[in-house]
Amino acid sequence: MLLRLDQALALIDQTFAPVAATRRVALHEAAGAILAEAVAALAPLPLADNAAVDGYALRAADSAAGPAGFAVIGRAAAGRPFAGTLGPGEAVRIFTGAVVPAGADTVVMQEVAVTLEAGRVTLPAALRPGANIRRQGETLAPGAAVLAPGAVLTPLRLGLLADLGHAEVAVRLPLRVALLSSGDELVAVGTKPQAHQVIDSNRPMLRALLAQAGCIVNEYPIQPDDRATIAATLGTAARAHDLIVTTAGMSVGGEDHVRAILEAQGRVIFQRLALRPGRPVGLGLLGGAPVLGLPGNPGAAAVAFLLIGRPLLRRLGGAMPASLPRVTLAAGFTWAKPAGDRVYLPGRVTGGTVRRLAHNAASNLVWAAEADGLIDLPEAAQAIEPGTPVAFIPFAGAWP
Repeated sequence: MLLRLDQALALIDQTFAPVAATRRVALHEAAGAILAEAVAALAPLPLADNAAVDGYALRAADSAAGPAGFAVIGRAAAGRPFAGTLGPGEAVRIFTGAVVPAGADTVVMQEVAVTLEAGRVTLPAALRPGANIRRQGETLAPGAAVLAPGAVLTPLRLGLLADLGHAEVAVRLPLRVALLSSGDELVAVGTKPQAHQVIDSNRPMLRALLAQAGCIVNEYPIQPDDRATIAATLGTAARAHDLIVTTAGMSVGGEDHVRAILEAQGRVIFQRLALRPGRPVGLGLLGGAPVLGLPGNPGAAAVAFLLIGRPLLRRLGGAMPASLPRVTLAAGFTWAKPAGDRVYLPGRVTGGTVRRLAHNAASNLVWAAEADGLIDLPEAAQAIEPGTPVAFIPFAGAWP
């Protein structure tokens, strides 16, 4: 019985831990990196009580100051605090973000203040103590947890770190990935293929996906269908990389040497899933390095990379797990799905309906010209009719 996709993903979590090295870098070098340590607040946020509005700082107990109002004895602005202490019946003109003067416990909005004469204002009676004041540490107390290891350092999170006083941070270094294809039929892009040959379209696609995920990619030459040659290349790659990504060679045919090499010299974690396209995907270990064996067919390789390669990269790179984005749409097609397989169909959304683009998504990438996502049909689904609710994974936000 073939392994299900969710079972394969569970094996990735059980088998692997982050392998990417760590380094401390300045914030301006950390954009897009994966956080390697927990980050806590170094100081209270805000640092001191400050005004949430423009107005007047005073003591709420003095709100019955009578018609004489309050004597305005000074001014407080952001970066220029009032140096004195308020006494009874006194107020300080204050602006948003300014530190609340000593002796004041309330800020009244300027819109409700009435100027009686120069230097004096009258304010509403029954003022609420603490109104319009951001209290010291009310957002974060010193030592409060802010970001956990594995968080991706987005521009907003870098701003947060700066706000908390962190000038540098520990991050995971990019994964070092070896990329190779195998097959006597393959020729490099730019070569005119003969009738018995196929252009290696997997290589530019996977290199771009790996680079987009922040990996350092080292490409190896196309490997012939020779077990000794492939074994030697895999052995060399395993000694120098955090991950090896191959295409073809993981199925059960006589020329599927990658699988045979892992069985003989390493370990096969899983091989062949109840998945279409992408059934021949496999994962193993060789000399301590994970080996992700993707299908040779480019459409199947693309889907398998999204479903298996993406979570594997996140696990090895130390990133938090992240589910693929999904929305529910109405099917705009009819299809009898094979029972027992998890099936992914290229689709395009129009309004609230998604239509199927390809009858054979495995062998080529022609559907990539129009597809804006994948239709996700679970193992139990069989008959799909127009209007059937289906899960859809939009490509935007899905690729690493």
